[in-house]
Amino acid sequence: MLRPFCRPFRRCTPLSALLGPLLAVGCLPDPDIKVPDFKPSGVVDLATSRLDAGPPPDSGRVSWLPDQSVRNGQTLRAILSDPSGQVFAVGHVGTILRRGGSSWISEPAVDAAKVLTSNLYGAGSSGSDLYAVGEAGVIVKRATDKWQQEAKELGLTTSLFAITATTSGDLYAVGDAGTILRKPMGGVWSRDSVDAGLANADFRAVVVSRPDELFAVGLGGVIARRSAGKWSPDSVPVDAGDRGNYYGVVVTSESVFVAGEYGRVLRRDADKWRRESTVPQSGQTIHFLALGASGSDLTVVGTLGTIQRRDGSTKTWTLEDSSTLLTLSGLSTAQPLRAVGAQGTVVVRK
Repeated sequence: MLRPFCRPFRRCTPLSALLGPLLAVGCLPDPDIKVPDFKPSGVVDLATSRLDAGPPPDSGRVSWLPDQSVRNGQTLRAILSDPSGQVFAVGHVGTILRRGGSSWISEPAVDAAKVLTSNLYGAGSSGSDLYAVGEAGVIVKRATDKWQQEAKELGLTTSLFAITATTSGDLYAVGDAGTILRKPMGGVWSRDSVDAGLANADFRAVVVSRPDELFAVGLGGVIARRSAGKWSPDSVPVDAGDRGNYYGVVVTSESVFVAGEYGRVLRRDADKWRRESTVPQSGQTIHFLALGASGSDLTVVGTLGTIQRRDGSTKTWTLEDSSTLLTLSGLSTAQPLRAVGAQGTVVVRK
């Protein structure tokens, strides 16, 4: 259900000038109200008509084609491939889909024979084991072709939004209210050590940089780094104008990159985080909700079906035709690249 019409919303234009843009992007994001966030009360998870989104992309751009075999209309939040090449997508109301042959097959998670219907926001893998995380601290694991809940003993009430694994098999999951969980290989889930300055941070993405180093990003410009067994605010400064809600983080051989609202992509240099020159989209407010790396190339997806790609050799960004105007919130970087989003959207890169 959507929020009542655009509650406190400091950066909005007057109502008389707002009705048209609202059809295109919803209320503008503000760290205080955590939009766009795709929680059940979010306002960004909207279909958008071509009428209000400007002209279609140039036909000469690299295109992504819709996967018409998806029969689930729930918002999809994350997508990944397992070591055998199987593709999985997770989303709202407990949706878990596996691509089998030319179709998508539902694989609901269960707890004591009861099907889980919690929203799932993130997915990751450790070896052959797959994981998904979501609202109210839900963690589900796929083993022997079944998804089952775990970590209930923690009694979490805060939502989890992302999960990743180190090369040694240690798992990390991040979420609201400074929540960072760790599961060592062969061990159990527990809370990881977090600096007091991150106690109220709302994390949205996490990535492994080195075996002993991870980065997590989130709302309000938070960038955290794990080193020497503890999470602390990253020491590399960010310009005030580049702070905002961050929703994606990746590592390449070049650097660490983060992406977020208002089309921001930042690169971590030795002295500061610098903004990348993404492609401006005239007359449109774009928010990047997922960031992925394929070798040295980067891909970012977001509202209005936006997909942009950074060539690792030339360092330049180009706009790609997603074939949709629906919000895209998840990205898999296994070949072929796939993105997922609102209303069960799945698009595949040519």
